[in-house]
Amino acid sequence: SAKPDTFEVEVPGRVCLFGEHSDWAGSYRRTNSEVRPGACIVIGTDQTLKATACEHPNKLIITSTCDDGTVSGPWECSLDEQELLAVAQKGGFWSYAAGVAYQIMIYYPVRGLELNNHTTTLPMKKGLSS
Repeated sequence: SAKPDTFEVEVPGRVCLFGEHSDWAGSYRRTNSEVRPGACIVIGTDQTLKATACEHPNKLIITSTCDDGTVSGPWECSLDEQELLAVAQKGGFWSYAAGVAYQIMIYYPVRGLELNNHTTTLPMKKGLSS
């Protein structure tokens, strides 16, 4: 059975036809006026990532399901900044998640997260973003 504070989340896919990352990177202009404004054309898709998420007291726990049904994890990591940074710098399947968690940990007082990406219809390595 699901934990009481478990949430269902869904992230739609997108195709960046022009200006990859300029849709979010423009926020850096607030702190550095030398960053040039960008433009972006983004098209939504009906492909998606679906997951359940709940708070964890002191760990990042992630299970990922690829579009072919392959399940990776659960992967666990403490919220120690140096451990997250080491995983991020090592490379591999979990390095992006560890790097994002590291960045969040150095700027915000947060607890852990248990995330189960149970459904993925967004094809991997096909030029789509999420």
